[in-house]
Amino acid sequence: MKQNSQAKRDQLRTAGQDNLYCYLRVSTQGQVEQGHSIDNQRATGKRIAKQMGLTYKEMNEGGLSSMALVRPVYEKILKGISSGEIQNIWYFSRSRWTREMITDLIIKRDYLIKNGVNVYEGESGSQRKLKDPNDEFLDNMITGYQQYERQTTRMRSVSGKRHLSLSKGETGVFMGGTIAFGYSNIDKKWTIDKEEARIVKQMFSLYAQGTSIQDIKGNLDSQGIKPRRSKLWNIHTILKMLKNTTYVGDHSWFDKENKKHYPINVPAIITHSLFNRVQVEIEKNVRHKGNNLRKYESLLSNFLKCSCGEKILGHARKTVNKKVYVCSSKNYKWKGKEVRECSNRRGMDMDKTDKFVLGCIKDIMGNSSILKHRFKTDVLAQKDVDSSQIEIEKDMREKHIKSMNYAIEKIIQNLATNKVNNMMGRTEQSVYEKVDKILGDEKGVIEDKKAALIEEIKDLDARKDWIDWITRFGEDISKKFDDPSVELLDGMVSSILVEATFDKNRDGIQKQVGHKLKVRFKQPIVDDAIEYITDKKSDGYNVISGKKIKNVGSLEISKGGRGHKKKAGDGL
Repeated sequence: MKQNSQAKRDQLRTAGQDNLYCYLRVSTQGQVEQGHSIDNQRATGKRIAKQMGLTYKEMNEGGLSSMALVRPVYEKILKGISSGEIQNIWYFSRSRWTREMITDLIIKRDYLIKNGVNVYEGESGSQRKLKDPNDEFLDNMITGYQQYERQTTRMRSVSGKRHLSLSKGETGVFMGGTIAFGYSNIDKKWTIDKEEARIVKQMFSLYAQGTSIQDIKGNLDSQGIKPRRSKLWNIHTILKMLKNTTYVGDHSWFDKENKKHYPINVPAIITHSLFNRVQVEIEKNVRHKGNNLRKYESLLSNFLKCSCGEKILGHARKTVNKKVYVCSSKNYKWKGKEVRECSNRRGMDMDKTDKFVLGCIKDIMGNSSILKHRFKTDVLAQKDVDSSQIEIEKDMREKHIKSMNYAIEKIIQNLATNKVNNMMGRTEQSVYEKVDKILGDEKGVIEDKKAALIEEIKDLDARKDWIDWITRFGEDISKKFDDPSVELLDGMVSSILVEATFDKNRDGIQKQVGHKLKVRFKQPIVDDAIEYITDKKSDGYNVISGKKIKNVGSLEISKGGRGHKKKAGDGL
């Protein structure tokens, strides 16, 4: 085997002697698209290969920083060196080849010298002398200097970004890179691109209405609408866009060195209401994503959540003819996902759990004064009026948020001016600190008010959903539990938390004996009540809100064991 392996290696080595593998790379994708240096590197590599009488072999990494954790083409070259296939390498500059001096030394020792590789670099294609002590000393100095230059350039870039953020963040200054779809970089400012913005609004609206990301992708591709960097849309790109707060005007860049977010105010394309509704849909769909464990459609899988933080899913154990709810942590851990230790190791009998939970929810919802009262007031009396009023209320809050964004912009501008005046010695330190505190406090107050308005918009959207739900299910709600559906529960149940319960067995060892369940409702209907204004019922009443959470009790694990496997011929 060793002889065959060596023979194959010698064969590759012989074939590789006639080729010059040229490694091409630029620092950003933007440079690739703009043709800043890839074409230049390619032309230089071809010229040097021709001069040396070798065949040009292109190894193009494209736009990828040397600080990237993984460089696929670079790794392919190292693999080719180890196999003996690659004998001759050229790159434009040392900074394109390695991240830092230590990395360069390791690659030189473990790959280049070990395998006798010839390395050429630069526009002249001069050969690196890897073993000569004098050249090695100079070689390390060159690598170290280029590393220093790269770090210095980055520091200048980060420092410049910080200054721009503080001094011009309120003007929507563009910080570089690829601008988000829906915007254009005009005079170094975030500016709405009307045609792309229309597409962004369409994507958010479709998803909020229940259209899948796959169908949105198909819709865009069929219309010939192209993303920035490819011919067709990617579902991950669309999902990232749907989660991007930039589209509601909240943009920032993160400084990895000082761990701070620097805000950049940009014009909003969509409303907070639409954005919030999309996030709710994403969260709802994430529950079902990648659920290979979910072999069986069940009534409560959308709501059950284990105390360890993972989902509890319905699963059919066909070998023992049993349907159960089980925590997904074990399955996720097996797949390599990092999960918390879970004490809930036993499954719950599905039919028994459904019957128990539905009975508790039916009692609470059937006896709720809020449900009975709201059905009369929200549906029978003023459904259309209330729905219209909700839209008006949301619109008012969106306008308030815009005015607050403007106020925040002005405060940021004043903070920057105060900082510059202090740095230039125009104001004393004590004055600077006092003004900085006053402006900072005011900015915090406005940001808190803005956050409160965004939450109010969420509440209004929830109320709209509530009206739609109660219109469908509110009348004589107890009867709806004769044939319960996920939609029925989804209108009122937010989640069901499941915790393992333990007790000692006859040997004194702690064993799991059951599951404790806690239901969280979307409305405060637990123990709500009606309070009459006077002794005369005709004088009217007030509805007293209850709680949203109810400990519905515990379910014991059946003592019949884990079931018996089917025998041949069972069910025939």
